[in-house]
Amino acid sequence: MSEAALDALAIRARAGDREALEALVRGLQDTLFRLARRFLGHPEDARDATQEILILIVTKLSTFRGESSISTWAYRVACRHLLRARATYRRLTFEQLVDEDLAKAPNAIGAEALESAEARLLEEEVFLGCTQAMLQALDRPLRIAFVLGGICELESADAAYALGITEAAFRKRLSRARAALDAFVSKHCGVANPANPCRCAFQVNHNVALGRLNPRGLRHAKPTERTSLEALQALGEIRAARRSLELYRAQPAFTSPEDLAARVRSMIAIGRGSRIFDA
Repeated sequence: MSEAALDALAIRARAGDREALEALVRGLQDTLFRLARRFLGHPEDARDATQEILILIVTKLSTFRGESSISTWAYRVACRHLLRARATYRRLTFEQLVDEDLAKAPNAIGAEALESAEARLLEEEVFLGCTQAMLQALDRPLRIAFVLGGICELESADAAYALGITEAAFRKRLSRARAALDAFVSKHCGVANPANPCRCAFQVNHNVALGRLNPRGLRHAKPTERTSLEALQALGEIRAARRSLELYRAQPAFTSPEDLAARVRSMIAIGRGSRIFDA
């Protein structure tokens, strides 16, 4: 949905249009889920956080003054909430990732795993999980800056507004985040630089053994004609100046696993009375 369409829905919703409010929530939920998914790491954490953010947007909509687009304002509400949120995703430092997870010796994916999922999807699951773990290795202020500017591709002015900081401060955080990720992947990631020994396929058995990868229920990878890992492998070595950006921008745009608008409406009606949606 376009920014103009969302802004029009916000105006109608503020005036008491119930259908416009519900459509606005639906129009924002995937954008906010992608932000939460990247920042928190775990799909269930992201779903819960997105639901909480949408409730905040509904209950605070009367404070929206139109000084930005409704999407940018929603990002601001979301960032404030996410920076305070607790997450269950395992968080390792870059050093721990190297010591515990990367560059396993060449090995064939186990037959039992291949009975449940294609090798290409198992590799994709490792790739998406590993790059998510890299994000979690960043401190929260750098991580949210990279997700906003590097993955969601917000303009500096909008991202700075969402975070409540100056554009200069945002650009500095984004630069530091990119530098940290670029340095790590250029030295260790075999997708970013084929000269590195690490291969996603060689990590599958390791992740299955640790319980991080369930071949019967993949958390990240979805059946597609071409996975993001296959697309990146076809490129060969990624230009050093864009390594971290390319790794994340090639990945699927995660969408909300369910229609949260109906759940939000139900929770608002139960907890606060139905007047917010039914005004």
